Amino acid sequence: SNMKFIKFLAIVLALASIVSVFAACEVKVDVEITPSDDQNKEDEVYPSTVAKNNYGDEFYLSILDDVNPPKYYWVEETENDAMSEAVYARQEKVRKYLGVEIYATGIGLNHDNYIAPFKTAVKNKDGSVDTLLTHVSTGVCSLLSESYLRDFNDMPGINLEADYWNKDFMDSIAIADKNYLGFSNFNILYTNVVAFNKDMMDQYADNLDKSVYELVEDKEWTLDTMMGLAQLVAIDRTGDGKTDDDTFGLTGNQWVPWIGFLHASNINLVEMDESGAYKVAVMNEKNKEKMSQLVDKLKALSSSDYGYFQFRTTAAPKVPLVSGRALMQLSATYDLVGYLDSDVTFGVLPYPMWDTAQAKVGYRSLQWGGYLCIPNYLDNEEMTGETLEVLSFYSDEVMITFYEKMLGKQVADIPDDRKMLDIVWDSVCTDFGQTFTDECGTLYLLPYVTWPGSEGKELVSYVKGLESSSNKRIKKFVAIVSKGGSGN
Repeated sequence: SNMKFIKFLAIVLALASIVSVFAACEVKVDVEITPSDDQNKEDEVYPSTVAKNNYGDEFYLSILDDVNPPKYYWVEETENDAMSEAVYARQEKVRKYLGVEIYATGIGLNHDNYIAPFKTAVKNKDGSVDTLLTHVSTGVCSLLSESYLRDFNDMPGINLEADYWNKDFMDSIAIADKNYLGFSNFNILYTNVVAFNKDMMDQYADNLDKSVYELVEDKEWTLDTMMGLAQLVAIDRTGDGKTDDDTFGLTGNQWVPWIGFLHASNINLVEMDESGAYKVAVMNEKNKEKMSQLVDKLKALSSSDYGYFQFRTTAAPKVPLVSGRALMQLSATYDLVGYLDSDVTFGVLPYPMWDTAQAKVGYRSLQWGGYLCIPNYLDNEEMTGETLEVLSFYSDEVMITFYEKMLGKQVADIPDDRKMLDIVWDSVCTDFGQTFTDECGTLYLLPYVTWPGSEGKELVSYVKGLESSSNKRIKKFVAIVSKGGSGN
C-alpha cells in the first residue's frame, strides 16, 4: 500500500544527489510559494474523489503537543528549513486547490487535558475543530462511547481505498464496521526502531554470515538473533558492575519501547473470538506459551550485563547510542532527530520478529501516535472531508522530508537503511486492546506486562486476574459504540 511512497522517495533522493546541500545533515527541499507553470501542472494532479473548488473557508486542526508535535502537521510560516517548507507547501496546495486556509488549534494541550475542550467545542457547535489528532489511547474511548466522532466512510470526498490511507490499520480498530479513527500518510509515524552503531557493529559482528540488513530482508531478524548480537558487547570498564561508563549491547527505556516487543512478536492484547466478541488474548491458548517465553527473555535481557535499561521513564537513555558505548538502542523515530549532529554513524532496523516461523506475518512495528478524528458537528462536512483527503494525498513529500530531516546524511542517503524505514512504515500496527485500554478498566495494565516482574506479579495469575473485568468492560463498550454511542 506504500509503493507510491517508496517510488516517490527514490525520485526525491535521486534529485537530492544533483542539488546543493543547504544545511548540515539535511537535504533542503526548495519550495516556490509562487509556483511556476510546471508546478501548476503538477498541482493539477489531485485525488479522484475531489474536484477543484474555491470554498473560501477555514479548516481547523487540533493537535496535541506531547503526542503529535505541531510543526510536523502545520506551520504558520516557513522557518527556512526543509521540514517547515514541506509542511507549508502542503498547506499552499490545499489553499490553491480548494480555497481552504488551514489553522492549528489546541496548541498547548496534551493527552491529559484535551478531551474537555474538544467536547465543549462540539457541544457548542462553534466550528472551532474540523479534525482532531488524538492520543493513542487516552480519551479515545470517551469520545466514541459518547458519540462525539463520525465514521470516515460517511465523509464526502474521502477514499479509504486509496494507497495514502492505511485501511487495514483502520479496520483493525473498527467497531461495527465503522472507521471512527483515521490513519493516513498525514500521520507522521510515532513508532520505535532498533538503532545501531555501524562502527561497533562492524567491530563486534564482523564474523556474521550475513549483515544485519540481510538478516532483516531474509526474515531472519528475530528476538534471539538480536539478543545474540547484544551479548557480543558487554564491557565492565570499571569493574563495579553496571555504570554509565560501561559498554552495552542494547540500551533504552522500559516504557513504550518495551511494549514494542509484544506487537513485534505478533501477540495482540485483545482479539475477536469465533463468536465475534472481543476478548483479552494476551495469554489465551494461542499466545500463552509464547507470551511466557517472551517475558522470560525480556527479564533476562533486563538483568544481563549486556543490557542497560531505565524503568518506566521517557528520559534519554543513560548510555545513548551517540555515546559510542552502545551497540544498539531502542529508540522512537522522533528521538533520532537529536542524533543528527553526532559523530556516531548509525543505522536503523525494525523490531525483531519472535522467530522465523513468523515470516508469513512479517515484521510488526508498534504505532504510538494519535489518530485523525472527525467531530460529529461540522460547519461544512464537504469542505472537511475533501480537505482531509487532499492533505493525505499531498503528504508524500512531507513524509520524505521528515525522514531526511530526522536522519539526514546519517541514513537517508544509505539505500540499506532506507529499505529498513520502508519496512517499518509498511509494518505499522496496533490492536483493539492497545487503542481502547482507557475504557476497559484493568485492560490498561496489560500493555505493560512485558515489564520485568509485571509489577511484581507472577505472569499467568496476574493476567488471569485482569481478564474477567476487562472482558466485561470491552463487551459493554463495544455494545454502546455499535448502537451509536450513549449520546444518541
